[in-house]
Amino acid sequence: MLKKLAALCALALALVACSKPPGKEQIQESVKQVIPVGFEVVQVSELKEIPGLYEVVIRVNKQPIVLYLDKKAKYAFSGSLMSLETKTNLTVETQKKFLQK
Repeated sequence: MLKKLAALCALALALVACSKPPGKEQIQESVKQVIPVGFEVVQVSELKEIPGLYEVVIRVNKQPIVLYLDKKAKYAFSGSLMSLETKTNLTVETQKKFLQK
């Protein structure tokens, strides 16, 4: 039983590691349903802290906006993502990187 559980966990880890982020075009189509103004998808990256969740930076009127999407770009949320361990606002850290560019 323990061997089966270990094998199942290994398979799940492999599937998560192989998960492909949503493409910029897919994100563009999904997000334009809620943000009708012109925007550009600047970056898509998987959150190492939460496998399966993607941090997406879009630019609206030169302002970076951070969204979080699932891998199929069917669900999204905006707002601050906090690390309770380090007491860091990960969303603000990402925005700062793109404000400097």
